[in-house]
Amino acid sequence: MKILGLYNGHNAAACVMQDGQVLINWELERFTRIKHDYGFDQAFLNKTLEHCGMTFDDIDLIVTNSQDFKRPPPWKVPSTSANNIERFMINGKQAYAVNHHLAHIASAYYTSPFDEATIITQDGGGDNENFSYGTAKDNDITGFFRSNVRNIASYWSGITLNNYRMPRLHAWDPGSGAGKIMALAAYGETNLELEQDLQNTMNQPIQSHYTDPHSRAFNNDEDLSDVNQQRSKDVAAALQSYTEKAIHHIYEQIYAEAPSDNLCIAGGIALNCVANTRVKSKFKNIHVPPFPNDTGLGIGLALFGHHKINGEPKARRYFSPYLGPVYSDELVFKACRESGYSYASLDLDYLVEYLCERKPIVMCRGRSESGPRALGNRSIMCVPDMENGRDFLNFQIKKREWYRPYAPIILDKYVDDVLEDYLPESPYMSTSGTIKKDWRDRLSAVNHVDNSTRPQILKNEHNPFMYDLIERVYERTGIPVLLNTSFNKQEPIVETPEEAINTFKQFDNIGLMVLHNMQVIK
Repeated sequence: MKILGLYNGHNAAACVMQDGQVLINWELERFTRIKHDYGFDQAFLNKTLEHCGMTFDDIDLIVTNSQDFKRPPPWKVPSTSANNIERFMINGKQAYAVNHHLAHIASAYYTSPFDEATIITQDGGGDNENFSYGTAKDNDITGFFRSNVRNIASYWSGITLNNYRMPRLHAWDPGSGAGKIMALAAYGETNLELEQDLQNTMNQPIQSHYTDPHSRAFNNDEDLSDVNQQRSKDVAAALQSYTEKAIHHIYEQIYAEAPSDNLCIAGGIALNCVANTRVKSKFKNIHVPPFPNDTGLGIGLALFGHHKINGEPKARRYFSPYLGPVYSDELVFKACRESGYSYASLDLDYLVEYLCERKPIVMCRGRSESGPRALGNRSIMCVPDMENGRDFLNFQIKKREWYRPYAPIILDKYVDDVLEDYLPESPYMSTSGTIKKDWRDRLSAVNHVDNSTRPQILKNEHNPFMYDLIERVYERTGIPVLLNTSFNKQEPIVETPEEAINTFKQFDNIGLMVLHNMQVIK
């Protein structure tokens, strides 16, 4: 059975599964090079199928979201009803339209290690709703409820756009600065009065980013764009604190209705890694997939088709985030030859030596990561005790704000030595941990101002090359960690060998790139 999961909202994505295996899952932005790109693109679909050695004729089942395809006619997807699923035909093929939040639930539960779980989704208004929860066991998703509770995600977008004056990238973009405000929050001081002011502006249900009057602004559109002023930091801190309290309240209520040891979280609010961790609830284990926002809806739709529609049993296994296209040696060699730089076969000893000299590298190796965060295969990396490492990366490489933190990749067998208060069931930078006191100086480039960090916890079987690399660096430095940030510069994370070369050329201060099985040296 060949299944196509196709999502055409913002952060549009496509996934192809065959007999229960994901052949490819990637986002439209990686193809068009437009951040958070929206809609259906025929060329993107053709390229997705081409990477799998297929055409549209080979697909047996299509699962999509409830929005209409803009192009090409005659594809027309009906809107989903209150029953969540609608069956129809696309060019003679069996197809289903699945509710936005149900697709989120599928992306979280079917990629989790749990046999049963409670699932919660929160976002800015997918399918004109912002909140859902349900229970899942084996293949079944039951007790699926949807509502418009106080919309925390939409409120973040409103404050980001209107108070902090962080512009939309596109007309359909709900605001891309929430992660920046979350980082800024650690520099502020919160108080109950300020939290109450925030609450007073969002005490009604919402419909969407664009119609909710309570998502437009805080405190009469107060200008908080100067993030160096204490007021801007304090509002960010209060917003984060209020978010954590509101989520905690919701979780406690849902546990009373749907008790479980296990919780799966999805939707845009699940990108708040601090809230995911700090929210104390009765749930013992929390899983956040590597693609909790709309980037995960393509794979969520495909998984729903495989497990729920076709009835295939849920597999309790590791679910790899490395699901992007595979590139041939020929394409890699071509990119190397045309780069104008020297290149050679990858030499791991040389790579280790380079890193141990406290020099950063860029990594484009293997299949790209699904979701919004680089997880080692499309990354900029360095040893995290590099002098002034965070400022160097922010100002010289990434060209971004001074307060933005960086994340570590930590080997699983050393994580308890390095971190406390972390969630092992969510290893994809989706939760936070606290760096232990003895490690804070040695991990200075990934240690945020409040001693928190957003870890990727790596097991050998998940990425053997990266594991071996970090292990060898550890033998030389005593540090079982590498700093990891996305390999890009104001555009989507790089995808192809050619894009990797072009972006590498823009980094004047990085001299070495791993390009699949090659190394390129300036």
